[in-house]
Amino acid sequence: MTRLAMALCGGLALAGCASPGRVAVTAAADPVTGDSAPWQRPGLAGAVRPEMGQPQPGTDAPDFELPKDNGDGGTLRLSSLRGSWVLLHFTASWCPYCDSEVDALGAIADAYAGRHVKVVLVDVKEDPAAWRAYAATHVAPSVISAHDEKGAAALLYAPPHAQPSFRDRAQVALDSTLIVDPGGTIRLFLLPDTAHFDPTFGAVRAELDRYVGVQPEGVLPAEEVVDLSTEPSPAGRCGVVLTMRIAPGYHVMSDRPSAPEYIATRVAIEGYGAAEYPPAMPFELAGTSIATFQGTTRVFLPCAGSAPPPIGDAVVRYQACTRSRCLFPVTRRVKPKREHE
Repeated sequence: MTRLAMALCGGLALAGCASPGRVAVTAAADPVTGDSAPWQRPGLAGAVRPEMGQPQPGTDAPDFELPKDNGDGGTLRLSSLRGSWVLLHFTASWCPYCDSEVDALGAIADAYAGRHVKVVLVDVKEDPAAWRAYAATHVAPSVISAHDEKGAAALLYAPPHAQPSFRDRAQVALDSTLIVDPGGTIRLFLLPDTAHFDPTFGAVRAELDRYVGVQPEGVLPAEEVVDLSTEPSPAGRCGVVLTMRIAPGYHVMSDRPSAPEYIATRVAIEGYGAAEYPPAMPFELAGTSIATFQGTTRVFLPCAGSAPPPIGDAVVRYQACTRSRCLFPVTRRVKPKREHE
């Protein structure tokens, strides 16, 4: 039980040992919804803090590829689930806390399947035969189960300043839970917190409901569906990145819509080249898959010459839709980031 005590008592330390001063300094709002910091909400005291380092909510979920334990075998690549919400949980069969959560994960997978939520369970650093035997009798078929024998995937989800005393950094991720949006962006990242342990994932379910629950009758104005911002491209490419943060429950048509009646997304900045759009995400509508953008979407506009010109206003045209209706297309101008910082 030494490994278990280290992993889960570390989660308790995470929730209870940060000084009030540090929490006050880093109590950032949710990067998408603008709500209070997750650790300030009921049941989420184990949420990672900014001072712990990457990965964080608002950043891309690190990709990995692991052998699957159920279904038709093969491998699971996390990025292959783009277009769906993902509840990602790291586990081990020898961990009694983790074992008590397995049934609830199956219940979540069943309850949220109709809302485009996939549940992924990753076993960390365990004998493959032992894990397969456990998964065969404990893990629901609706859960995507994978095995991380060497801990390489778990290591990607170990913030460098979370539990610094752990020499085996893969153990930091054990019994952690993440919500990843359809665009691959982390929305919630919880490390274990034994002081508020809930094997039913009640607080996590509440967060899922905030993102994928049934939309109220009122529909947002098209201008409020998408938050737009621009910034210079990271080092390595000359250009500008425009980020579209699309509200939960909505999608916008891609740059190559599936039907002529849909309005394509278009982005342009004077002095820059043709926009480079990310791959579209499928959205099922009346049995037909349409090409959309969902969640956090980034569009790259390359420099037209060898040196970057001044960044002017971005002109963005898009058509936003709910599951049942599409709104009128809108054209918006986005000021450069430096002008409104």
